[in-house]
Amino acid sequence: MTKLNFFGDKARTHHIGLAVTSIRDMAPDAEIFHDPIQKVKVAFVSLHGQTLELIEPAGDDSPITESLKKDRKLVHICIEVPDIAEAANAARAHGFHRISKPVPAVAFDERPITWLFSRQYGLVELVEAPAGASA
Repeated sequence: MTKLNFFGDKARTHHIGLAVTSIRDMAPDAEIFHDPIQKVKVAFVSLHGQTLELIEPAGDDSPITESLKKDRKLVHICIEVPDIAEAANAARAHGFHRISKPVPAVAFDERPITWLFSRQYGLVELVEAPAGASA
């Protein structure tokens, strides 16, 4: 199996993001986080050892609304990295373009996230690992 390394040696898969119309319908007991910056509500669930982020629009202006209208359920893959700026710079050499500035994320205890896009791989979210963690 070929190993790809776009985001640095310490990068690891954090979750897969899925667009849903209702988190409660999918996971009634899940803890829901409202993120006004991203204009979404999110909850995390485990599916056979993989973390899924269920993403519900928090309003008509949510970017997830458009995904649901186009019936696009798979939204992104999230990669946890020790340093977002370093990882985004490393990914640039592989055709990834940063499409947002880093912002704090409610669901990640205000750790920064940023979004990258690649024509080959699609949308990727980077989340910075907690201080002192080895991502």
